[in-house]
Formats: sequence, structure tokens, C-alpha cells
Amino acid sequence: MLAQNHLSQRGSVYQWRRRVRSQSTGIIDIKLSLGTTDRRVAAILARKISAESDHLMDQINSNSITPAEARAWLGEVIRRERQKIEQLQMLRRIESDDPADDARHDEAMRDAWQHLAQAGLNGRIPDGTQDLVRSNIEILRQDLTSESRRNIVARDFRNLTGRERVSAFELMTLMTLLISGKKAAWAGYETALQPIDTLADEIARQAPSALIGSEPRPTPPAKTALEAPPSQSLPASTPSAKDPTISAVIERMILLKRREGIEEKTLQQYRSFGKLFILLTGIADIRDVLQSDATSFRASLRKLPKSWGKSPADQTATREEVMARAAALRPDQVGLSVGTINRHLEHLGQIVASAADEGIPVDPRLNPAKLRRKDPVRDSDKRDAFTPVQLERIFRGPVWSGSESEYYQTRPGPTTYHNGLYWCPLIGAVTGARREEIAGLAPNDIVTVDGIPCFSIAASDQRRVKTLSSQRVVPIHSRLIELGFLDYVARIRAKGHPDLFPDLREPTSGQHGRKLGRRMRQVIDETLGAEGAALSFHSLRHYVQNALERAKIDDKIIRDIVGHEGRDVHDKVYHKPVPPDIMQPAIESLTLAI
Repeated sequence: MLAQNHLSQRGSVYQWRRRVRSQSTGIIDIKLSLGTTDRRVAAILARKISAESDHLMDQINSNSITPAEARAWLGEVIRRERQKIEQLQMLRRIESDDPADDARHDEAMRDAWQHLAQAGLNGRIPDGTQDLVRSNIEILRQDLTSESRRNIVARDFRNLTGRERVSAFELMTLMTLLISGKKAAWAGYETALQPIDTLADEIARQAPSALIGSEPRPTPPAKTALEAPPSQSLPASTPSAKDPTISAVIERMILLKRREGIEEKTLQQYRSFGKLFILLTGIADIRDVLQSDATSFRASLRKLPKSWGKSPADQTATREEVMARAAALRPDQVGLSVGTINRHLEHLGQIVASAADEGIPVDPRLNPAKLRRKDPVRDSDKRDAFTPVQLERIFRGPVWSGSESEYYQTRPGPTTYHNGLYWCPLIGAVTGARREEIAGLAPNDIVTVDGIPCFSIAASDQRRVKTLSSQRVVPIHSRLIELGFLDYVARIRAKGHPDLFPDLREPTSGQHGRKLGRRMRQVIDETLGAEGAALSFHSLRHYVQNALERAKIDDKIIRDIVGHEGRDVHDKVYHKPVPPDIMQPAIESLTLAI
């Protein structure tokens, strides 16, 4: 039923093979593993390769294209055609509401490629042609005749063959191959693409095509012009010194950024982004990413559950499972925030730029920054700041006035437990330091400078800092000392523990801030109820910023306390950190109602 020339099986896997005797005494033998056990998928790929090979064999005989180049080009055809089928299948499963309409569009695309292959790019469109077919022809014409498309085809062929240039005649030949191959692939979609789910899933499980070929084998000892010299022998994959997969590009980029002192949390975000991008687009090679893929990725982010990434199950979920989960949620629980979407687009832009810097060919029209959306909510409105009254209510709660037990520290009781949950919010309220900066303190980070006890916030084995300006020395508020903070530090030092707040370290990840964030959320909810819905540990940082501004503290001193960068080049380059004795009055202006 699916008879196909040059298609055969080797074991359970299909392969394509063609042997042709050239005009000399050599034999050209090209074999390609199709990497699939599904005959329908093999028929699609074989039909496309056979159509391409008719032209390639002519070019080989005229010595315009070598056998090695032919194998590389055909291998690239297989790789891209598999990806196209997979993406088409994915879009149908997720986006389509009308399979019959999908089939109508497929048929129109098939007819459009058929027309272009027979009549050429400038051939007259026959009267009576359906509007959808006519529209597809016009769109394809615009793309195929554009300078950018021809540049991409020439670039891809140079990358595959290692040639320095492609002649006008060779470019015309490659464009002809492209059209004939597209026509051949679409010609059999009605039979070969059913069932499409099964085909695309099978393709996704297969590794990239293993390209096996041989150079022309002349019968006489002397080499003929048809035999490609060793220097032109090409491997199956694109001959690039760098791995072009998105995950590999990210790992190399992370190495560079780690040397620049970027915090580990940010570096992990790049890895998470890479996994999410591959999950939502099905694209694993940075060379294959187009602007339309970035647009589709942005659209998919708006369909994700807002809680995405918080459950361990998200790490192994398929796209279908993710979207099915989102479909069962309320509308207000679906769609990542504009800020998060923009951050993902920024990550994509950095990865694309990193690949380009490494010499990996990326689409020159790919510009994720164009897809950024303006956030309708101001940064200052995204998180509330504590008011003095709210903080007074918080610090009158069980954690600071007496708890039932250390496990049930938010329940009223007779004992006050001086642990991380007790000290960290107090420190945050008189320093404005970030959650991870406080929770990740070590005993040795409590220092004395010019006789003033201080917090030394700097990168260490315990934790990294957000930026270089985040490294700072901040005086310890006198009220903390009155409450016994320095005595607590001495006890922890005597125990030899590396953490100042060992109860806040996550047992599996080793991180410090998350547990503090969860416990603070519990404290806020139980103390303030709905009034504290927009508050978090980070709201202490906003409280300190506001309180220092109201106290008319110099802006440079405020930036040094909270660890913000300077506002201009002068501040960033020439401003030196304020010493603790100048900073101390500003710290003491903050009241601690406990």
C-alpha cells in the first residue's frame, strides 16, 4: 500500500538507500537511517529524500556537488522534516478546535506546493483556484523570493558543506530542491500522516538521524573527479566546534556568568528556562529557533498555570499534561505574569546572543526583545510595604512573645525560641536586607568594624549575593543587641556550626531562604489575615526603604544600607561605601517595636 522506491528495512528500523553509477567508473552509494520503525513516517521521509536526490544526483555527476555534500544536505532534510512533523502534530493537539479545518488547510498547502513545483515561482495561478490555495501560493512566493530566505538557504548549505561561498547557479539549484522536496512531502500527507499523534510521538523518541554513507568507489586505482577528497568528508551533524543544542549553549553561558559572580539562583533560572522552552516548542537546537517560535512560546506562557514550577511533578510533565491541568483551573489561576514572561524572553535573547558569539548560526531575524510586553502594574505596586502598626502587631505575636513549642512556634505558649524565625524578621526590619542575605548568614559574618558590631553581607560558600553592590557592611541595631543577638551568635560559634540559623537550611537543596519565606507567610496570615495578602518577607525591605526616606536620610546612605546600585556613572564608579560610623545613626532611626 505504501510502496516506495529506495525504502527498505534494516532490522526494525527503516532506511533509505540509493546507488547510482556515475558517468565515470565510480559508484555513488548513499545510505541514510530514517531512525523510525513506523512505515508511514518512513514513507514521508523517503518520498522527500527521493525527490531531493533526483536533483542531487545530477549535480554530483556534473561535479557541482560532492557525494559528501549530498549526504549532508539530505541528512539535514531529514532532521528538519522530522521537526516540522512533530511541531505540526503538537500544534494540532494543543491549539486546534476543528480537525476538519486543519485538514482543509493541509490540502491547500499541498496544492500550493504542487503549483510552485510545476509552474515555478512566477507561474500564473490558474483561474478558479481556491482562495486559500491562492493565499498560500502568494505567501510562499514572498518567502521564497525574499533575500533573507535565500541567504538562509545559502548559509545552511555552507554550514553543512564547509564551503566558503555558494554560486548563483548552486543557490538556484538548492531553491529548486527545496520546492520539489516540499511538494513531495506534502503530496502524501493524507495517507502518510495518519494517525498524526502516533507519528509525531515516535519521531520525538528517536535520536537524530545517523548518517551512513560512502564516497564514490572507482574501479581503477586512480582517483576520479567524483571521489570527494578526505578534507571534504562530512560527518552526519553540522560541522560546528560548539554543540548547538539549547541546553549545551546554556551550560557554556553559565560557566562564563559564574566567573562574573552572578548568583547561583539566577544561573539556575537559565536551566529552568531551557527546559521550559524545549517543552513548549519541541525545539532543542538553537539554530532552528525562528521569530515565529519565540512568538508561539510567549503565547504558551500565557496558558501555563500560574503555579508552574512550584511542584516537583512539573519537572517531568509533558506539554499535554501541563495544558490539561491549566484547562481545569479558573481563569485567574492561568497565565504567567507579564514580568515573568518578559524575563523568559530576556533569557532567550541572552542565549541566542551567546550562541551567535560562539559562531553558531542563528536566524538573523530572531529578536525576542521585540516580543516584550509593557507591564501594566508598576514595580512599586507589586509588593506592599509593612506599616509601623502592622509590624508592631507582627512582633507581638507568639514567635516573639511565647510559643507552644519550636515546631508550633506560631501558637501561643510559655516559651520564646531564639532561632532563625525569631531573629531574621527582626534583622530585616532594621537593615532592609534580602531574605536570602539574612537566612544565609554564617557566624563569621558578624564582625566588628571600628568598634561597631556589623553584619558583613558578601558572597561566600553559604550563599551568593545578587549584584556587586549587594556586598556591604551594615551596623547591628542596638535593640538587637539588647535582645541578646550577640550572645546568640557566640553560642552558635561555640557549636562550630557553619550556619548562623541552622534551623532554616533546607535539608535536600541546602538553600536557606525558602523555609524562612514559608514560615513568614504563616506568621503574616495568622496575624494580619486578608490584610496581609500582599505582604511577604520582602515587604520588610520596602518598609526600611520608606522609613529611611521619611527620616530624610541621604540617598547614598540608603543605597549602601539596602545594597542598591548607584543611579548614574558617577555614583557607580566614584562613590565609596559609607563607613559604619556614618551609617549607624541611620540604622538607629529605625524603630523596633518589641
